[in-house]
Amino acid sequence: MTTPDPNGPVARLLRYANEVHSLAGRCGRADLAEVLAAAAARWKDECTDIVVAGAQKRGKSRLINTLVGHPDLVPVDADVATNCFLSLRRGPKLAAVVHRSTEDGPVRTPITVESIPDYASMRGDAGKRRDVVSVDITLDNPLLDGLRLLDTPGVDSLTVGHRQVTVAMLQRADALLFTLSAQDQPVLRHELEFLAEAAERVQAIAFVLTKVEDSANWRTLMEENQARLKTFVADAVAENPARSTTLTPLLSAPWIPVSSKLAEAAEAKRREGRQERADALRSRSGMDALERHLRGFADGREFARGATVVNAALSVLGSLGTGAKDDVAAGSDDENDVAARLAQVETGLEELTELAARRRAGAVANTFLGREVAGIVAARAAEIRQPYENAIATLKKQDQIDRYMAELPMSVQRSLEAAWSQIVYDVEVLARTTLDAFARDLGLDPVDLAADRRMMPSFSQVQVKGDVGPEAPEQVDMVRDVLPSASIGLSLGGFAATLLGPVGFILVAPAIGAAIFMGRRSMEKVQRNQAALRTALRDQFSLVSREMTLDLERMVATWRVNVEQAADESLMRRRKELETRRAELKAASARSAEERRKARQSGQDRMTSIDTLTARGLELRKELAAAVAALGR
Repeated sequence: MTTPDPNGPVARLLRYANEVHSLAGRCGRADLAEVLAAAAARWKDECTDIVVAGAQKRGKSRLINTLVGHPDLVPVDADVATNCFLSLRRGPKLAAVVHRSTEDGPVRTPITVESIPDYASMRGDAGKRRDVVSVDITLDNPLLDGLRLLDTPGVDSLTVGHRQVTVAMLQRADALLFTLSAQDQPVLRHELEFLAEAAERVQAIAFVLTKVEDSANWRTLMEENQARLKTFVADAVAENPARSTTLTPLLSAPWIPVSSKLAEAAEAKRREGRQERADALRSRSGMDALERHLRGFADGREFARGATVVNAALSVLGSLGTGAKDDVAAGSDDENDVAARLAQVETGLEELTELAARRRAGAVANTFLGREVAGIVAARAAEIRQPYENAIATLKKQDQIDRYMAELPMSVQRSLEAAWSQIVYDVEVLARTTLDAFARDLGLDPVDLAADRRMMPSFSQVQVKGDVGPEAPEQVDMVRDVLPSASIGLSLGGFAATLLGPVGFILVAPAIGAAIFMGRRSMEKVQRNQAALRTALRDQFSLVSREMTLDLERMVATWRVNVEQAADESLMRRRKELETRRAELKAASARSAEERRKARQSGQDRMTSIDTLTARGLELRKELAAAVAALGR
């Protein structure tokens, strides 16, 4: 890493962060000093992490393949739903390593490049996908020099935890490329909400409009996307002005139209030796402009990281300012100053008491999540089971039933596996909506839900009990089976006697009776087996539904406990801070005049330092924001 200009923003930022860190230590707030240290922890990492995110079918994975020059490297298809994140960085050769998180700890397994889709895509092998956290891909491409591209799941994926994977990756991101498609609908609400969440974590953001090769109206669509973004930001800031700092920069983020298709065509022409045509297609593809932005992000990573450090420092200064103001008020000769501060503390404690009551009421409401989970599973299972029951009713022969029974277990297993993602998505939406509302009611930020990556419960083999096996002797009921058949045989035998005489009666009547008897037996056996098959199917669906419900209830219960514990810890921490402030204010008011004077002077000195550092921080943030906005341009 190059030594920063001693008068440049990065060097001034480092000095500034050290001053704030030292001030927190002098004020006895090691907890706040640690917050700042954590924000600066990645400062020496010389690899720039660029997260590529977007909804499904927006051209994200194909874009990455085109950038690194390997069209089939990252899984791409119409229904791709990346199961983990993929890391692409420069290395001596093309290779891939799977990282798993198991009960015994992390496991690292080299794999072939061709098998990446088996581990990183929902279309891959379910057994291989299990417990996969990431796939690390290395390749020798100059574009990746000092860069790491992180391909993330679609932000609208139906699989539980996919959005959380992407949000978690933003914690380590230096920049974000957000993809939208020129051949798809304009940016949607959930995409804008993700962007708002991303803007709180990432300073350097660029929009990439993909698939512009076949869209004559891509400029119109881009303008509509920009208008929707502007409206969303305006509404969000009007509702909460404090969000202006993070959301407003989205309006000045660059938009880069690109075409992976044209870039691939350009490479094909280059291989054919048609250099002029290749250059023209490459220019139209927009990839050169995008690569310039990527290099700009890499060269300016210190600006992006610096903006994050400044935000952390300003937050620390705000907390330190509260304590300094208390000391100034406690040392005042005017008792009303202390009384006013004490009144604020008492009001805060009363509000916490009300929040604690709401927390208890909310926790009771949260216990009903389990019932709603069972309802979701039951409804989806019934929806899947019905076509099978309809098909059973069409089976007219025993050999059809036999073939159907042989195919049924695997067919149902596939149907349930296909539905599992939707079921857990529905459960996640339910849990997130309920628990986020619970957290917001207590004044907390939404809590990330850690996804449970366990496999779907196995569907056991369908066992039809009560049917007649091929080797089992038939049990004949004379009243039910033989007499009706004999009666019908005699009636038809009389008709035969009329035509053929007595011999016809003797020969035909028993044969007809036997045929009717065997047909009845065959038909009733089919009907009994149909009924048994339907019963077995329902029993098995009931079993799997219980297993699914148990797994999902356990997962939701874990989330609920985590959110409620976070709420308890937050309320306890806030109460402890207020009670400490109350005790210090009361103790300060009982001090001697000289002690109060010293406390007041100390508080005023700290306030002066805090105000000065805050002003410097705001200027630095503005300067760094401008530097970040200029990256790649």
